[in-house]
Amino acid sequence: MSKVLMFASCEAIAQSAEVLAISSVSVDALATLMVDAYQGTVDWDEGDDAEVAALEIRATIAGEYGSFIDSASGIVLGKFGQPVSALFASNFDGRATILFVFTSKSASGLGYATKLIGNAAHEMAQMGIKEVFLYVSPSNPARRLYERLGFSEK
Repeated sequence: MSKVLMFASCEAIAQSAEVLAISSVSVDALATLMVDAYQGTVDWDEGDDAEVAALEIRATIAGEYGSFIDSASGIVLGKFGQPVSALFASNFDGRATILFVFTSKSASGLGYATKLIGNAAHEMAQMGIKEVFLYVSPSNPARRLYERLGFSEK
């Protein structure tokens, strides 16, 4: 599946927010969230499950997709203390990149992804990074959110 490369000025979209570190919840909890968010979407591969998601999360944190940017990554918890949205960032191919941002279906539309993206840009700007990148499937509805936030095609 092809992906579109998008970018935004960190300074233009930066918005400091209270988010938790990725390490504050278990990989299993994040994998369950990832499956809930992606299953049945254009970004879901048939046969994927929580085990595949956990491997992907561990690989991301371990730096298999560029050095993991822990300070720009984060989690939002729901009212019962479970993760409802998460963002993973790394230095992928020499670019500060949001690799994954996902929100549970039950929390979709509540602004959590916007909060995480704004905070990631804020943290990156604090590090002196000028632009943040992400890849999105052309038919992914999240593309409209990214454009509203200030992302453009590269």
